[in-house]
Amino acid sequence: MQAILNWLREFLILYLILTIFMQLAAAEQYKKYLRFLSGMILLLVLITPVLRLTGNEWDIARAYDQFWEQMDDFSKEADALKTQQNSYELQNYEEAAASSLAAQAKEQGILTAQVRVRLTQDYQIQQVSVWLDTVYKREHPSAAEQMQAFLKETYGLGDAQMFID
Repeated sequence: MQAILNWLREFLILYLILTIFMQLAAAEQYKKYLRFLSGMILLLVLITPVLRLTGNEWDIARAYDQFWEQMDDFSKEADALKTQQNSYELQNYEEAAASSLAAQAKEQGILTAQVRVRLTQDYQIQQVSVWLDTVYKREHPSAAEQMQAFLKETYGLGDAQMFID
């Protein structure tokens, strides 16, 4: 009788923990996977008495530890993917900002060969590097000063944030 009560207590405690965990799960898209995993764990707990009778006892504590290790691994992988995605988005924004800056400079009559923009993590301009067109630079000796004035006026950049060649 005590074995049945222990088994029932284990089942109810695990059921409550899994229910609370499901309610705290932030992303709706992961809930179906968590429900499946929770169902599998509860199913294993339900068949534990049968396994004990056959001598194939299942260690719930070990399975519980493995579950949380796997959840930690999953969380780390999700964080790594999020970091990678943010890095990719930042790179795309930097390329778009560089293209936009080159187009604006061209509208001002300043020809560029290459423009590179580095942004901070919160998408603020950290540094702008501009390589002027060599023919344009030869024909307009003040092109670098003109570009520097344009960057200061348009983007409010300081001298340390600009590289013009």
